Amino acid sequence: MPTLPLTQLDERARPADLDNRTFTLTFGQPVPIKDLLLLLVRGTSLSVIPDPAIAGSFIGELKNVTVRQALGLILLPLGLDYALDGSIVRVFKREPETRIFDLNYIATERVASSTIGGDGGPRSAATVTSSTKTDVFDDVSKGVHTLLTEHASFNVDRKAGLLQVTDFPERLDRVSLYLDAVQDRVHRQVRIDARIIEVEPADGKAVGVDWSAVAAQMAGPGSPAPRAAARTIPAGLRVTDLTKLMSALEAQGKVTIVATPRLLTLNNEPSIVRTDTITFAVTPQIAEDSVVTLSLSPILKAPAPIESDMLARVADGETLVLSGFINDREIRERRNVGLAGGWFGRGTLVTRKRVELVILLTPGIVAGVVAQ
Repeated sequence: MPTLPLTQLDERARPADLDNRTFTLTFGQPVPIKDLLLLLVRGTSLSVIPDPAIAGSFIGELKNVTVRQALGLILLPLGLDYALDGSIVRVFKREPETRIFDLNYIATERVASSTIGGDGGPRSAATVTSSTKTDVFDDVSKGVHTLLTEHASFNVDRKAGLLQVTDFPERLDRVSLYLDAVQDRVHRQVRIDARIIEVEPADGKAVGVDWSAVAAQMAGPGSPAPRAAARTIPAGLRVTDLTKLMSALEAQGKVTIVATPRLLTLNNEPSIVRTDTITFAVTPQIAEDSVVTLSLSPILKAPAPIESDMLARVADGETLVLSGFINDREIRERRNVGLAGGWFGRGTLVTRKRVELVILLTPGIVAGVVAQ
């Protein structure tokens, strides 16, 4: 039978004396490893041959352990291992192995900026800069480092997308599991269907949408009300029926769809949405239960720009409703006007109206890339 490391032991080659009896040993003084090995196989059919180069001692107590368990408890902390050759136990210094792992990642540095403003006045413009540096290779290197022994080594080849690691086999197995978990999460994708709408209250004096009325209309008789973070502005409704929501908003006043962007982004990667009235960055993060946490940083164009940051958890199939973005809009219209003496000229009619911007976000995990 070929000599195999313990981690690759052929189960069919187990001598009975490795597992069929237990014993208890207590050592209050250091016992040389070679002497302890001879003690472990005494009275069995096993023979032990330690490598001449091994050294070290053992202090401690072993209770109700088999020979196999004792060998593992004693040898591994000292950097030693054993292999079976028939009934012969060969003990030797553990030798590290080298494995090469594929890193199917991309190191990205994404900087997105958007300037929103109007007439050039000193308070009419604002700049939103969303800057996110995502270097998966650096993150993976830090994670791998925590899994290795003190004398291990590793190297990341960014261009080739390879990771070379030299360490003991059980540590390399941990690295493999870690890399599989990282790849599952990094490569997951999220689709975000967004709608940006304006609601102009039927009553021009209204501050904005009456969200308690919207929630009540959507619930209907005998139906549970949608979950809401607040019934007043800003509202945080989570709904599953957009048709009902739009009908409820139309009961509040004139509804105008400003934009309907559809985003596809990787897990923890930001995307930017820009319109003439609002700009926001949205970053999704997929949890273990497949609920998506959305990080949002909207900024509203107004006489003085309004910024906010928020986090929300949204289940698959739910739509997050964000509101409270009140915009006082000035409308200038050129018209003919009568002048004294019958002359006509051109004038500007200025009117103002107040609208509430509502953002609807429906995230969904793209099928086929869900982590195992």
